[in-house]
Formats: sequence, C-alpha cells, structure tokens
Amino acid sequence: MPSSARPSGRPLLWIALAGSAAMLLWMARAIPLGKVPFTGDLLHFHYPLRDFYARALAAGHRVEWMPSLHLGFDVAAEGQLGAYHPFHWLLYRVLPLDPAFMVEVVAAYPLLFAGMWRLLGRACPAPAAAFGAMLAAFSGFMLLHGVHPNMVTIVAHVPWLLLVVHGACREETWPGRLRQAGWLAVLTGSVLLLGHPQAAWFAALATLAGTLLASRVVPRAAWLRGGTAVLIGALVGVAIGSAQLLATAGALARAARGADDPEFATTFSLPLVHLWQLLHPYLFWGRLWRWNEDTGAGDEFGVYGGAVAIVLAVWWLAQAARPDGVTRRELRIVGWGLAAAIVVALWLGTGRYGKLYYLQTWLPVVGQFRAPVRYILFAQTGLAALAAFAMARLMARDRRLPDGAWSLAAPWALVVLSGASAVWLVSAGAGGGTVTPWVATSGPLLLAAAAAVLTLGVLGWRGAAPLLAVLAIADLAAYGLGGMVVWRDFLTRQQVVELLGPREQRPPAGDGRVAYGLLFPDMFVLDGYRFLRGYTGLVPARVLEYDTASELRVAGVRYAHRVFQEQAAVSGAEPYAREWFALPPPLPRARLVAEARVSRDPAADIARIDVESVALVERDLALDPGARGEAMETLDVPGEIRVRTLAAGRRLLVVSEAWDEGWVAEVAGQPAEVERVYGDFIGVVVPAGAHTARFSFDPAYRRVFAVAGSGGAVLALILIAAPMAARRSPVRWPH
Repeated sequence: MPSSARPSGRPLLWIALAGSAAMLLWMARAIPLGKVPFTGDLLHFHYPLRDFYARALAAGHRVEWMPSLHLGFDVAAEGQLGAYHPFHWLLYRVLPLDPAFMVEVVAAYPLLFAGMWRLLGRACPAPAAAFGAMLAAFSGFMLLHGVHPNMVTIVAHVPWLLLVVHGACREETWPGRLRQAGWLAVLTGSVLLLGHPQAAWFAALATLAGTLLASRVVPRAAWLRGGTAVLIGALVGVAIGSAQLLATAGALARAARGADDPEFATTFSLPLVHLWQLLHPYLFWGRLWRWNEDTGAGDEFGVYGGAVAIVLAVWWLAQAARPDGVTRRELRIVGWGLAAAIVVALWLGTGRYGKLYYLQTWLPVVGQFRAPVRYILFAQTGLAALAAFAMARLMARDRRLPDGAWSLAAPWALVVLSGASAVWLVSAGAGGGTVTPWVATSGPLLLAAAAAVLTLGVLGWRGAAPLLAVLAIADLAAYGLGGMVVWRDFLTRQQVVELLGPREQRPPAGDGRVAYGLLFPDMFVLDGYRFLRGYTGLVPARVLEYDTASELRVAGVRYAHRVFQEQAAVSGAEPYAREWFALPPPLPRARLVAEARVSRDPAADIARIDVESVALVERDLALDPGARGEAMETLDVPGEIRVRTLAAGRRLLVVSEAWDEGWVAEVAGQPAEVERVYGDFIGVVVPAGAHTARFSFDPAYRRVFAVAGSGGAVLALILIAAPMAARRSPVRWPH
C-alpha cells in the first residue's frame, strides 16, 4: 500500500478523546445526583473525613483536629485528607459535600490524561499520544484505586513533573530554566500538600528517573544546567509542602504501626501467580462482570493494564530490538528505559515473594511504607507509553519496515502463551477453583483480537488503529469500570446514615463516646458520634489499653458495641439495645481534681487509684488539698476547648481529649503548660478562684505553613514570571 494512502490519524484521535470522555462521564454520573460511592475506603474512611473537613471549614473551626475518632487526633497530619491543599480548601468551601467529594474522586483522571497527552506528544503525533494517555489514565491501577482519591491525584501529577524536567533540560537560557523550576516547585508543593506519603514517594522516584533518563538524550552541559533548575524547583516545592511533610513525619513517628518491621512493610505483596493477570485479567475474580473477590484479590491486586497495551508494547519492543534506521536513538533509549522500569516495577510489586522490595525497607521513613503491590502503577504506565510509541509506528506514513512479519511473532507468541497457561491455571485451581470457561478464555481471546487487528494494520489496513482504540476502551471499561463497585453503586447521604441501623437500636449521639468492636466505625461520625478508636491510615499510639471500666470512664466512653464487650468483658456493662451495651457512667468531660500522682506507667497504675479523685501525671504539680471545685465547658469545637473553673485552691483541670504535642493552653489569658494526664489526655493547672482555661490545637507545622509555605509559593510565582525572552529549544524526539 503506498505510504501516501496512510490515514491522517484523526479517527484515532477522536475515538481516544470520545472514549476517555465517555468513561469519565460514567465515573462522574453521581455528581448531579448528589450521591457518593458505596464501597470500601471511600465510604468508610475518606467520606467521613471530608464530612468533618467541610463542616469545619463552613463553621470557621480548625481543620487539623478531629474530635470524633481516636479520642481526638490530628487528622491533617494523618496524611490522607490534604487539608492544606488549595484545591481541597476551595472545593469543600464552594460546593456541597457530596458533589465536592465526587469531584475530588474523579479529578485525577482528566488531569492525568492531559499530562500524558502532552508528555507523549513530545515523542508521538497527537492521535497516538491521546491513545497512550487514555491507556494510562484509565488503566487497571487507576480505575481500581479510585477508592484512594488522594493517591491517584498525586499519580496524575507525574506526567506534568516529567514534562517540566524535560523542559528544563531542553531550555536554552537560564530564565527559561528558572521558569521550569517554578512550575516544578508548584507541582512538588501540590504533591506534598495532597498528603499521601507513598504516592509522593512514587512521584519523587518518577521525577528522579526522568531526570536521569534525560542525561542520555541531551548534551551533558545542558543536562547539568537543567538538573540544577530541577533541584532548585524541588527545594522550593519542599518549602511549599513542608508543613504537610513535618506533620505527617510527626504522625508517623507517633503511630501505632509496624515501624521498622519488614514483614509489616511487605503487607499486600503480589503473589507470583498473580502475574498471570497480565494475560488473564479476571483469573482471581471468578467472573467477568461485577467481580467476586477471592481471598488475596481486590483493588490492591489489579495487575492488568489492557490486552491492546501489552500487545502493542511487545510488538514495538520486538522491532526496537533490531535497529532499522527508523526509530531514532533517543526514542530507543526511552523505550528500553520504560521496558526496564516495567520489569523492575513488577519485581518490586511482588514484595516479600520477589525479595527486591526488602531493599526499600532499609531506607528511613519510606521503608515503613507497605503495599509493594502498588509499584504495578509504573508497569501499567510504562505499557501505555510503549503502546503509544507502537501506535505512532503503526500509523507512520513512511514506516520503511524492513520485515514487518517477523516482529508480529512476539505478540502472537503472547497469545499462544496465554492460551496454554489458561488450561494449566484452570487445572491447577487458580483463583480458588472458581474459574469458569469464560473467565479462562477471556484473556487469550482479548489478546488474540488485539494481535489480529495489529496484524491487519501491519499489512496495511487503514481501520486497524481506530479498531485497536475501540477494543482498548471496551477492555479497560469492562475491567475497571464494570468490575469495581466504586464506579457502580452509589448512595445518598441519608442512605449512608441508614446503614448505621435504626436510631432506636443504637446509642444516642452526643451522650459520651462509643467503643466499637468492628473495623469500620467512621461512618457513625456522619450522625454525630465520637469514638474511642477509628479506621485511619495512621492510628495514633495510646498509653492505656482501654479494656477496663476505669480506663473507659476517664476516656468518657458511655456505650460499647457487642463485639467490643465480648473482647473486653468490661465489668458493670449492661445490655442497652440489640448490639449495644451501656458501660459504667463515664467521668465528666472536663473536671477538676485535687490530687495528682506522678506515674511512669499509667497503664498499670490506673488500676490502683480512684479515677474520680486522682489523676496520673508526669511531674509533681503541687496541688492544694481540699474540695475539687467545679468545671463547666463553655466551648467545645474542633481544635478549641474552653472551660470555666471555680476552686478553693490550686487544682488540675482534666479534659478527656487526646493529648498531642500541638495543644497549647491559656489560663486567665496567660500561657500555661499543657499537662499529660493518664498518659493520653490533656490537662492544665488552674489557680484558686474563678478562671477560664482555654485549650487550642496549634501545632508547629501551622506556623511553618504560614511562613515557609507562603514564602515558597511566592518564590515559585517569581520564578514562573521570569523574563519572557527565554526560548524553548525546537528539538523534538522523532518517532
């Protein structure tokens, strides 16, 4: 077929755009309906935290301290809320909670698509770049991890970071490089303020890899100057996000998790047999539509990146393995770099099974990150980029392929391997023995269809590229949108509250704290409850065990769920309603005591005292003997508590809110030291007479955000506004 007859690629472009838009609209269809996803972490974790965040913003309260979970805890430092990110602040200030939440959930996908389109456009024509962007934005990882909105939003920053790195190394003048440094600072600050530590680590790795790869495709002097600009931008970006960095580092140090434990860090390792999902997408779910999750499957274990992506990637690598004068050196370097990244990512994803991940556990901080399976992200993104290169090659007007037939052997070998392995996997009982013939043959059929259309394209059929795009869209949508409940089932807020059960069958909200025996208590926050514990990524460590009546009384816990009572067997508990027990009456939330004993082990000493009259503290407070006096709360909102006290002598005011280094206190308008009471609660010494004591949650990172964050943002804007005389090099990576 004459090269002049090759199609322009416009059908491919429109199909990629229309398919991406259709999937995005399907994902976002709950926004106008005022509904939220009925699934996993979105409903049980992210939505309750955003509910608190939106309410605190609307009321003008501090967004850092959430009283509803863990006896109160620093929710901003927990690293999953992104409380200081301008996008979150604006989103939850302007929109009602439910549409704001869904906008946050889907916002990453168009951001990632646009970034990948621009990034791949440096090496590919627009249609092929749009095709690759679609594969990356709607890959199995991205769609399955829709339950982790802040993580996928950080991932969506990665192509933009790589674009800036590429631009910094290609710029010819320092003003131009500094402008790129400014954009890198903005992106880095945005990544850090979004708060997901592991995803931020992934973004940093990608940026570093992109910088090192640039050293292979640009002159050394240009790379050194560009690398300097990248370093400047990264440092300014760290200043912008320093508050979140400091907050999360502190929370991680105080968390009750398996720090420095390689076995904890390798939780959610990908079993080696799961690598077969590359060729058999539904193997471990037992069905094609609306998955049945077997043990060890779920949103963390979705390896599949699409049959079209893997077929095209294998075909491109097969051709790139034989220099033909068509593929330029720069693109070959990038392509083989991506292939290496795919292999390493899959290896790291196997965690404890592949062993390579143990190298990361030797590193400070990031060695505590668990879920090595998430490295699959790099494998799927690499496949999408290679598929874009392959599509550009397929559609090239002047391909000059010396031997198009031999390179097709690689994808067809993949089809044969898939078919043969399907028989073996079924006979071996993979997927829990629930694999049906349709599930077993779905992978080979999809790969065969992709290989067949590719073969027709190599032979000169014009419709191959658009048909591959249609096949990819259908495949990704069925896998990621059809299988995962996050994109299927939605509830109104009222329906979510109704899941808690009838009001007459649960304790009244606001009447003391509640001890819940199951994993997911956070939804109760939506109806005004306060909990002893909670479901969060970083669980604050506590001194007391909270399995005795004395400990629960000082914590203000009034009711316990049946499962909790069965585990703790609290003396004096009485059946209350169906699944609930009423515990011995808790102590007042704010109270005065006249006796304080120094204790080095509150968990042991609390059993030896009368908690109504004696407090356990860390130092001698020299309290006066006599009647305890009176304490009355006048204000109790997130991050601020005020109490009026009246006493005949020097007393200790105890408030059953969790102790944290960020609490500061005033008594009668004068600064006072916050005392740690019973190891877990806050208190302050008040003098005789009538006074007002005020507790405010004012952690140091708030001031860091005000100074370093704002200063870094201003500096980034100055760098971006560098003289417009800078010119970008016209050099492009040919395909």
